[in-house]
Amino acid sequence: MSRINKFLSAMHPTLKELLLGILLWGIVIGLATVWFASPRLPFVLSIAAGMLAAAGMAVHMCVFIEDALELPGEDAVKHMRKGAVLRTLAALALFVAAWRLGGNVVGIFLGLFTLKLGAYSQPLLHRAAEKLCRGSLTDTKN
Repeated sequence: MSRINKFLSAMHPTLKELLLGILLWGIVIGLATVWFASPRLPFVLSIAAGMLAAAGMAVHMCVFIEDALELPGEDAVKHMRKGAVLRTLAALALFVAAWRLGGNVVGIFLGLFTLKLGAYSQPLLHRAAEKLCRGSLTDTKN
């Protein structure tokens, strides 16, 4: 089994669906908004950077939640607050870097927003994945 397969099989199923949602929403937002941007390349690269950061934040949240589940009550709350502050600082650093390097701050925002959209659409992706899996299981039995 390759390293990528091992990594994906060890990943939490909800995180996989969230990452898929981030990717899908990023493509939709990119295709819908690229026509209004000038210049287009920095805008598309900024959306991609925002999506990459959103994916990193999703993984970070998953790890922090799993770690917090092992801690006693008040320590878990402090741990989760620390994680939220770290993710906020990372987003601010990304905005500053985009601004200083000539990126598109709106593109960064749209890319980061895919995390929120992916979270809202994750239950829909979960149901769709279950239907696909059930369909493929019934196809192999015949």
